[in-house]
Amino acid sequence: MARFPYYEKNVGALGRLIAQAAVDSDLLARLKKDPLSYLTDIGLPEQSTQLIRFEVVEKRNNPKAVAIPYRLNAEKLHQADTTYLSGLSNIFASN
Repeated sequence: MARFPYYEKNVGALGRLIAQAAVDSDLLARLKKDPLSYLTDIGLPEQSTQLIRFEVVEKRNNPKAVAIPYRLNAEKLHQADTTYLSGLSNIFASN
């Protein structure tokens, strides 16, 4: 399941997207190529879609893969981007 901030109302749509991608190789390929557009379409919070770089990982192709909550944008961290850092603090403060 998702390892990033999302609204409870998104759970069904996230589950359907993941389930459909598991049985539809074309959808899976498109999801891997551009996960952000699919996650935006199902209504993920802007704080998630704008602050987090998403990557789809399949366990069957990466049996030793470890899922972390999400990958932070290293460039924005290094630049000390105040908007980005403020958004991160809001995510962590609200969880």
